[in-house]
Amino acid sequence: MACRKSWRAMYHAGRSLHTIALRRPQHLCDTEPQTMAQVRDKTKSLLDYEGIIGTPGPRLDRSQLASYLAQSTELPARRLFDSYDEAIIPLRRDLEVREQYHNGFQRVRFGLLLEDLDNFAVWLAYKHTLLPRNPDPSKSPFGIVTGMVDRIDIENRQLPLDQDMRLRGLISYVGQSSAEALVFMEQKKSDGPGWDNILEARFVLVARDPVHSRKAILNPLQPDGDEEQALYDDAHASYTARKQWAEDSLFKLPPNQEESRIIHDQFLQTVDPRESVFTVRVKPANTVWMEEAVLKNVHICHPQNRNVHGKIFGGFLMRNAFELAWSNAWLYGGSRPNVLSVDDIRFKRPVEIGSLLMMSAWLVFTEGADMQIRVHAEVIDPATRKIETTDIFHFTFRASSGGPVRTVLPKSYAEAMLQLTGRRHYAASRHHQRLLQEKEKTVVPH
Repeated sequence: MACRKSWRAMYHAGRSLHTIALRRPQHLCDTEPQTMAQVRDKTKSLLDYEGIIGTPGPRLDRSQLASYLAQSTELPARRLFDSYDEAIIPLRRDLEVREQYHNGFQRVRFGLLLEDLDNFAVWLAYKHTLLPRNPDPSKSPFGIVTGMVDRIDIENRQLPLDQDMRLRGLISYVGQSSAEALVFMEQKKSDGPGWDNILEARFVLVARDPVHSRKAILNPLQPDGDEEQALYDDAHASYTARKQWAEDSLFKLPPNQEESRIIHDQFLQTVDPRESVFTVRVKPANTVWMEEAVLKNVHICHPQNRNVHGKIFGGFLMRNAFELAWSNAWLYGGSRPNVLSVDDIRFKRPVEIGSLLMMSAWLVFTEGADMQIRVHAEVIDPATRKIETTDIFHFTFRASSGGPVRTVLPKSYAEAMLQLTGRRHYAASRHHQRLLQEKEKTVVPH
């Protein structure tokens, strides 16, 4: 009997939704699935992790391996399915793993799932690579890191602790030195066979030459068949949409006409036109100034949270940013929030071990029971007080009570820009949530 699973390609910023069924490789049907712990170990083995960070173990000559990196586009093309893989989080049978993922509300700790998604996406990128001149494929000269998280859309937010979870995905698009990984997360049904959809995610990975600190060329991607072509086209559209989003940034273009009107209307709500004084601001009823809806924390970046390249692991940053944003949403909304989406996470600079990292979760936009939160991560030099932005995170939450939350209002023009950016992210989140609801009506069970 053929082993098949359904695969749904995600819609991004205006494209039509479609459902795609893909064959799983036969070896995945006949063998025991690997765990996420095994995926992490495989990645460490590829990079001789022990040697890189200076702990006991053989030292890999990275300079020698770097000579096997391509200097031009000479690498063989790869199919999408060459990188396909799956991994299990064994919550049902492994009590130690279950304890690790246990949150304070008898559910799965979502922040740890973000770490797993990041690890898995990087692994898929390594699995995509093929260097014919490398005499030892068990060691990789690449340094592959997460450049950004395009978006994560969550379908199911009630995650029981006693059922296994599964990640599966592949590399869906490749530029010269960057790649997009499409990842699904699912959880075993508790009332029968099959898996429930949890989320769909798009990660952008960047390949570097770790010795010479320059970009490294990846194998090109050549779709094989209609199914792979559809996934590739969808991922290419995501790439185009990301470029357009960057061009439309408020750092490059002024607010559009509608956004300018919104800013002015909000300003008029906070002044008394009869007094003809623009400098005296009054907060309307049932509103909060944006500056009063900020939650901050500080982390000392210890080596236990390093990645295989000796920097602070991006998944660790995502987890802490999410949990800070979630806490702010809970404090503001008054009930435990549900996460709807994570999008446009940008890792601007690597975070060094020993850094002092400050995170600020700003509630920038509200609508009904929904809250849009932006987390700004900065590294602070205690000696000079110099501050550098390292990461920006965007999260959309909904208060579980379902009741409307107070409106957040900007005081300054800078805060108004934060709110307009948050409004744009919220609109994208709502759009994708509608698509997920439509998709649930059309996908074939798997």
